[in-house]
Amino acid sequence: MRENIVPALQAFQVEVAFFSGDERYASETYKVEAANWYSAEQAALEMSGASAYDDPRVPDLRREACARAC
Repeated sequence: MRENIVPALQAFQVEVAFFSGDERYASETYKVEAANWYSAEQAALEMSGASAYDDPRVPDLRREACARAC
């Protein structure tokens, strides 16, 4: 019988920056547990969709994430 191997989760601090075009107008930091930095950034971007800064009225709205291991 084969054992299922689940990758260990690491704690990450992910800063999500909100932009209007090229102008950064806000940022929020999220604490995320994930298998790797890419998964942490994707989770934080998903969570940032509920942010007050994620406003569809903002022209050219975009977000960027940067993860750091804790």
